[in-house]
Amino acid sequence: MTAEPTPPPPETPSAETIRVGIKDSPASTVRNTADLVGIIAHVVGIALICLLVIYAHNTTEGMAADVRAFAGLLQRILFVPVTVLDAAVILVPPLAVGIDLLVRRYAMTLLQGLVGAVGGIIINVTLVFLLKEIGPQSLVTGLSIGKQGTLIVTIPAYVSAITALLTAVASPARRKSVTWSWNLMWVAVVVSVITTSASLPGMAIALLVGRACGYGARYAVGIPSQRAYGLALLDGIRRAGFAPLTIDRVAQAGVPETQMTNPGVQTPQFFADHRLYAMKTLTGKEYNVIVLDGDRQMMGTIVRVWTYLRSRGVEGRNIVSLRQTAERSALLSYAVRSAGVSTPAVLAIAEAEDSMLIVREATRPSISFANIPDTDITDDLIDAMWAELGKAHHCSIAHGNLTPDAFRIGVGPEEGSLWVVGWEGGDVASSELALRLDRTQMVSLLAARVGPMRALDSANRVLSSDEVAALGPLLQIPAVPKATRVHMEKPKEVLAELRAELAKVMPEAQIQPEKITRLSARTVFMVVLVAVAIIAVLATFNLSEVVEAVGKSDWRWAVAAFVVGMVGFVGASLTFTAFSPVKLSLWRTYVCQLAASFVAVAAPAGLGPAAVNLRVLNKRGVPTPLAAATVALTQVATGVVTIVVLVIVTVITGSTQLTSFEVTPAMLVVIGIVAAAVGAVFIYPRTRRWAIARVTPMLEQTWPRLVELLSNPWRLALGLGGIVILIASYVTAMYWSMLAFGQDQSYLAAGVVYLLGNSAGAFLPTPGGVGAIEVTESGALVAIGLNAGVAASIVLLFRLVTYWIRIPLGWVAYRYAHHIGEL
Repeated sequence: MTAEPTPPPPETPSAETIRVGIKDSPASTVRNTADLVGIIAHVVGIALICLLVIYAHNTTEGMAADVRAFAGLLQRILFVPVTVLDAAVILVPPLAVGIDLLVRRYAMTLLQGLVGAVGGIIINVTLVFLLKEIGPQSLVTGLSIGKQGTLIVTIPAYVSAITALLTAVASPARRKSVTWSWNLMWVAVVVSVITTSASLPGMAIALLVGRACGYGARYAVGIPSQRAYGLALLDGIRRAGFAPLTIDRVAQAGVPETQMTNPGVQTPQFFADHRLYAMKTLTGKEYNVIVLDGDRQMMGTIVRVWTYLRSRGVEGRNIVSLRQTAERSALLSYAVRSAGVSTPAVLAIAEAEDSMLIVREATRPSISFANIPDTDITDDLIDAMWAELGKAHHCSIAHGNLTPDAFRIGVGPEEGSLWVVGWEGGDVASSELALRLDRTQMVSLLAARVGPMRALDSANRVLSSDEVAALGPLLQIPAVPKATRVHMEKPKEVLAELRAELAKVMPEAQIQPEKITRLSARTVFMVVLVAVAIIAVLATFNLSEVVEAVGKSDWRWAVAAFVVGMVGFVGASLTFTAFSPVKLSLWRTYVCQLAASFVAVAAPAGLGPAAVNLRVLNKRGVPTPLAAATVALTQVATGVVTIVVLVIVTVITGSTQLTSFEVTPAMLVVIGIVAAAVGAVFIYPRTRRWAIARVTPMLEQTWPRLVELLSNPWRLALGLGGIVILIASYVTAMYWSMLAFGQDQSYLAAGVVYLLGNSAGAFLPTPGGVGAIEVTESGALVAIGLNAGVAASIVLLFRLVTYWIRIPLGWVAYRYAHHIGEL
């Protein structure tokens, strides 16, 4: 058991009169991560309000009506005209805050506030302009108020400017001028909304824009540092009961505020986000001082929350303040030392300015296990490392971040000593999973230095058979810290070798990976994909128009169009199966092609299936270059066959349709423009080189696969036949959508309309081709003589049966494909 050190008694008061040498480089301004979070939060708030205005118009209008109900009462008790109150808000806060800051000589803070105010006005005016020009009508109406029979968008620019000013200068937030200005602002906001000078959603957006711009100014310019430097740092150390003689900043990677170094002090990696000082007192003793800064607390909180969400072995911690962080660090230090583990002791904690100071024992002269020579890594040293970890585990204390740098081996006079550092991220009363993760990290860091076989042998010497067997399911990348993986040439291969060695030693051990992540990259991707899909549906899917269009149609043709559209997935599956360099199941390929209809919601037309196909081949072990070549060949073949099919369909439709097909002057103009553009590209050297540079990589990528397919005519025919089935299914769906509304146009016309819409969707990179396809196909139907209303109904029905209905079906297929291991 390690004897618990006691803090030295306070030294004589005369020590305060001694000149203390402080080597530091204070930061005058800092960028607070909380300001960046504030920007993101307020931008999200603006987006949510816009969605509420669009899709919960009745609710927002009801709230505004309830507020305006007080207008009559307010007008009877308000003795100041609203315009006068608005003028007071525009003039009083800037003057009061400006004079206050100039008197206090905070010129930089005043400039920061002005930057925020100007930014608030610019963003506000730009937002109003965009709303008027391209905003949905429902959103524009919800943000407008009626004046003299006309609707006027009301997002008050002065509110955004004043809010941005007050937000930008609100550090420290103890200025009375700022507080009283906020009170005046809130009174004016409430009065403006009640008296219908501004809409409730518009006023809320103006406030959020101002707050976002204010936080943006604070983050861009930086806020005055409230960290403890110089005399504030010295006073805090003295309050902790120490009389320093020298205080030297220890250089840290990632801390750009100082270039000073102190080679005599070994700095563990775990304080890279904080400041570390080497302190020598009047009595000649040496200590380390760790300074936790308040402006870095938000980043620590974000990292802690992400780690908890991502890893099942990490316990949740309800730490909300800098003081709690320091107290937790002290608690873990006391607990670990009480367990008998050799680690520097925390001696005292003090507060200074916006920082917490932790005074601990100085790290003895030592070297990291990551840097120790291979010849010095003996079995006795490895067993001693296991013994230190076992002492902590015996008291249910988990380290949580065991890396080679967590172990310090003494050098010089301390040779033979061993310390374990970095317990700040650990936990007391830990779960069994957390302890297993510690052992897994221990075996991994040893494997990085001495090899998997020797690392596993050391585990067999000190752990029970059950504990060794429990390592197998956790030997995976998420369980090993990045600082350990950098010491492995190929982390996946090292962990696989560890599992293989474990299977040799203990054949009965379970080595299949265990799920240890709550939130994986795939989960994040799925959440983002679903969010994009929902936004795309809400922003473009007009339910009333679709219901009206379906109601007017013959439902039998609509059902037939949906069924024939689903046949297209069979064609896509045949093509992909034929072009694939590995054998694929037709049924599983069909499921993946259906899943691509869900992925297509968040990708331009054609890219969704390409991404899914690439993933399928990668999961089958196909190298990425070969998989990309196969996908590219599929895309090129589809484009070429599309043109050929158009010619063949023209012949099949019969001579009567060909003779009735008139070439209009508009068509000649379009053909001439296209021909001139193609000719210009190849006439001028610069554009010719650009075109060749764009086409050559695709040809180089697809040519080897095409040559291989040419040697197998059956597979080539199967792939081309699948493309024909795919195109024919969509053209037939378009043709039957026309018949659903009694429009008996030619099959050729349906093919032309579909091909034009598909080309527009591929050219304009909108998710799923939404917007571009509808507009192009509607225009094409009108061009062949259909009524605009009927054309819009046909396109709505066609997109419903070939796109919108497939989204939920694609989601189910996507989940099933993941379940069976295809994606």
